Amino acid sequence: MTAWDFLKELNQVCHFMSKERSGPVTNSELKRWCQNQAVSINGERVKFNQEIEFPIREMFLFPKNRITLF
Repeated sequence: MTAWDFLKELNQVCHFMSKERSGPVTNSELKRWCQNQAVSINGERVKFNQEIEFPIREMFLFPKNRITLF
């Protein structure tokens, strides 16, 4: 499973909100988060098409701001 696929599935459960506009985040925004290396999984910044390894021990969105999910 790629990082982008994982974020899309996680978004169905968590319902991320957009910082660019009011309302839910779009798939394009999720892809940009990965492309801009704003997602860290198991201590590694991931790209949108990168395969991720399970189990996921930790996940950070926007690591500079430390938004912790797991």
